[in-house]
Amino acid sequence: MAAQLKDFYNAEIVAGIAARIRTIHPAFPHKDFTAEVMAALPFLELMDRAKTIAASLRRHLPQDYPAALDILLRSIGLDDGVKTEMEAMSGFRHLPFLNFVGAYGLDHPELSLAALNRMTRFFSAEFDIRYYLLHHYDLTMAAIRDWVTDEDWRVRRLCSEGLRPRLPWGLRLKSFIADPAPVLEIIETLRADPNENVRRSVANNLNDIAKDHPNIAIAIAQRWLKEDRESTLDTVRHGLRSLVKKGDVRALQLLGFDHAVPVSARAFRIAAERYRVGDAVQFTVTLTNDGKKAATLSVGYTIHWCDARGKQRPKVFKLSNPRLGPGESIVLEKRHSLKPITTRRYYAGLHGVEILVNGKSLARGEFRLDVA
Repeated sequence: MAAQLKDFYNAEIVAGIAARIRTIHPAFPHKDFTAEVMAALPFLELMDRAKTIAASLRRHLPQDYPAALDILLRSIGLDDGVKTEMEAMSGFRHLPFLNFVGAYGLDHPELSLAALNRMTRFFSAEFDIRYYLLHHYDLTMAAIRDWVTDEDWRVRRLCSEGLRPRLPWGLRLKSFIADPAPVLEIIETLRADPNENVRRSVANNLNDIAKDHPNIAIAIAQRWLKEDRESTLDTVRHGLRSLVKKGDVRALQLLGFDHAVPVSARAFRIAAERYRVGDAVQFTVTLTNDGKKAATLSVGYTIHWCDARGKQRPKVFKLSNPRLGPGESIVLEKRHSLKPITTRRYYAGLHGVEILVNGKSLARGEFRLDVA
């Protein structure tokens, strides 16, 4: 069975954290720290495991916060010698250090913000800077306005990602959900950043804003494309993805998809009537451009997941962007995995698959899922 994300924080990773700290602070009670953490981990998910490690660090490091922070800052980048099969998650070994600052440094905001600036070079401080936005808003925004020109792209990315109103796994910033103006000020500066990771964060921010303020997001996208289409097209395309999935005509038109293109869907077929968790639902559809002009299509599909009450809940996914000449057809095929994942719970019952083209629903079918 594949390892779960939470299993990244295991005995080896915890021992590695203790080893790095002992290099700087030999008096660190590593055995007590390790025993305390390992007793708690089996009952916790990924992010709570990191927070638990941070809480244990607070109990076992010097109680003077500046002294403890200095130890963490000097040890965060050290090589702990630990190899992990989950190499893509290697940066998570630093997350408890940032969680420490987020949870215990609010009485020292200047010192803590400077620490987050340094620590974000090892793992993004996007989760923990949010506590400072809530408790020290003016000071934190002043720091972010200064950091947008930092030489390190990871600091510039933090300026955008840390302000996302609806950051996954992070605290929602309700004030920015209500009024995204402060966020817009920052992403405006970073929209054409030379680093792709920063631009992708700007796009994610725009996508967050579009969920609550679609008119604002559309207006921003229009202006960016008008002023500098070459450097902002990819950012706008990614930033409007949720609106495109919903079939927002304005978003589709901005990205070159004509909602009025006459397209037909034929021979839509779901390969089987019944599946089990762990299978992959397979479907095919033939799309034809019935118009007299060539057209680029935004093709997506919706899985209508059956919930615990037997009601279907839609989730939209991207499929393809084919370009078809007049009368031209294309056969599209997709296998959508039904393997267990941490972000979805499957329920037995009738599920649906729907084909969307340029925001229009063109075909739909159903399959039954067996959970047991």
